Amino acid sequence: MLVTFEQWFASYLEQDESEVTRLLKDETAKRFLIAWSIFESKCFDGFVKVESFDNYVQKIVSSTVIDCKSFTDILAHFHSRYQDVKLYNNLMHKQKSNKLQKILTKDISNLKLDEVIFFLVFVVYRYRNNIFHGNKGVESWLQFKPHIERCIRIMQILIDTAKKSHNKALNCTLLKSDVWGQHIPPLPSS
Repeated sequence: MLVTFEQWFASYLEQDESEVTRLLKDETAKRFLIAWSIFESKCFDGFVKVESFDNYVQKIVSSTVIDCKSFTDILAHFHSRYQDVKLYNNLMHKQKSNKLQKILTKDISNLKLDEVIFFLVFVVYRYRNNIFHGNKGVESWLQFKPHIERCIRIMQILIDTAKKSHNKALNCTLLKSDVWGQHIPPLPSS
């Protein structure tokens, strides 16, 4: 018997078909999946793992044009949200990160650009893991829509940044916003 994708997906996830159909009708889930696929491919050479975050962050901070102001609201939201221990534990599930905990103990105005990027990438990564591997049912995914939309925006910015970096063959300016310290003027172009 031929089944619809929704029927197959609901069966695979062991979830109610009506909840799966409701999820699939919402553009947020599709946008996250598409953005994640591009993000993983363009920013992490096809496979994201926590061990690669530091290299990615250093690469993006040292060789890329990035306007930190595009992250300000999103950073403030997630930094505030994960001050709550219960929400932080839900985000992290069973994963540990001393570096992430240290970032959360700092006042947001004292974060350096590399800490901002690390924090935001880690949050996106954990949302991805919680969506695909978490123990939450499909019905709960849409409850997190505003947070998932912020994750999508983070990925869009980082994907665009990777594209700019690639297009300029690493002959870029480093732009740090006054939000995270001093402003560094553009490097002279060669």
